Amino acid sequence: MDDCMKWAESLIGKPIVAFDRAAAGRNSRVFRARTADGAVHAVKEYAVSPERNGLEIEFSALQFLHANGIERIPRPIACDRVHNLAVYDFIEGAQAGDAPAPNDLDAAVEFVLALDRLSQGNPAWKTSAAEACFAWDEAIGNINARIQRLMRLDQDRPLDQELRAFLERFLALLFDAIVQWIKECAAREGLSTHSPIGSGERILSPSDFGFHNAIRRPDGEMVFFDFEFFGWDDPAKLIADFLLHPGMTLSDDHRKIFTKRLCAELRHGSSVAKRLPMAYSLFAVKWCAILLNEFIPEHLARRRFAGDSRDEETLLAGQLDKARKMYARIADTYKDFPYGG
Repeated sequence: MDDCMKWAESLIGKPIVAFDRAAAGRNSRVFRARTADGAVHAVKEYAVSPERNGLEIEFSALQFLHANGIERIPRPIACDRVHNLAVYDFIEGAQAGDAPAPNDLDAAVEFVLALDRLSQGNPAWKTSAAEACFAWDEAIGNINARIQRLMRLDQDRPLDQELRAFLERFLALLFDAIVQWIKECAAREGLSTHSPIGSGERILSPSDFGFHNAIRRPDGEMVFFDFEFFGWDDPAKLIADFLLHPGMTLSDDHRKIFTKRLCAELRHGSSVAKRLPMAYSLFAVKWCAILLNEFIPEHLARRRFAGDSRDEETLLAGQLDKARKMYARIADTYKDFPYGG
């Protein structure tokens, strides 16, 4: 922490008089830094990942979005690529993950619509979101790889045996059934599972969007953060992930309102509405696999880096329980999208 504070001082250009942990994420550490003149900044230290440069993507994305008039996001101030550190505006307020108010839902919808309007102009941003999905076969391959990686884990703890039983007896079978159903749906619509949606139908997406990554200012304004996975994606995936995300507490009415408004107001909303039931069921399986990431040593190491100090058995048991609950949400109803109509 002392080194992080020293590097942050260099970026801010002023002595820091208070430096405290501000939030516990899954992949990074966030600190609240106050300088002698009373200014407060958010300092984010990123985990090193061979898969994606979170610092480079997030800092560049926020610069790009600010330059194009997108509001309700932190302002990027400076970054240190050597030490994987960035400084942003510190957003005062409370996290909005639990029990969002009606105005919060409006803010989320308007933010997505602003991104959709920006997407229409073919802007300079060129890269896809993390694990973007433009064709069903891409998503199917990604999810299959996640499940197979979990199945290959070779440990002898009782929890590992529970994990394997859940994967083999439940999740893998559900995944196969949903894949078959998607292929049947695509065939009825005269579509191919390997044909990607057109570039004009894609949206610039935070790719981890929701109230779990939002702060409500004291005046009620909602600010969205965490753009480490930003890029082009299918808006149906953005909506499905919002509906499914385990880090939020949403009522069914909230989910229906969010879905109805975006399917009505996005540029290609009618096309999105057709893909959304399939996206919802398919990505529910993916969320089950994501929730089980902590069984993989390098993912567990990132959680430790971000500050999760729970003992390993408690942490893994909790994640397995969450995955089972996600599975139960769609196991018998995956053909019946609950938030349409």
